[in-house]
Amino acid sequence: MGWSNSVPIFHEDVVHILQPEIPHVTDPYIDDVGVKGPKTIYPTVDGTPEVLPENPGIRRFVFKHFENVNRVVQQMKYCGGTFSGAKSFLCVKEFTIVRHRCTPQGRLPDEDRVAKIVAWGPCSSLTEV
Repeated sequence: MGWSNSVPIFHEDVVHILQPEIPHVTDPYIDDVGVKGPKTIYPTVDGTPEVLPENPGIRRFVFKHFENVNRVVQQMKYCGGTFSGAKSFLCVKEFTIVRHRCTPQGRLPDEDRVAKIVAWGPCSSLTEV
């Protein structure tokens, strides 16, 4: 592109477009727009995910997540934005964004980034500390 400050300007545009959905549905970082899913799978008494009464083939948490995805995609569409289909991931249990693993248990550091710390043995002297 060659423009000065093009990255912060682009990020500001994306944040402005998705402002109604920040931070409860998405928290965009430049051109990475992760859409948060529900915090629960809406478990029934036997522990299985709740399904929609009007369509028992759809789990409630999947439907709620697709509602969020639809709102984000529609807001970008109305402003002329596009998404790369090849780089899009929909309804995955775990993914990495900005070097953090996003999982149902929360945001965890990328294993590659902490590998040296995990492999670090116990310190036996003050120098090693």
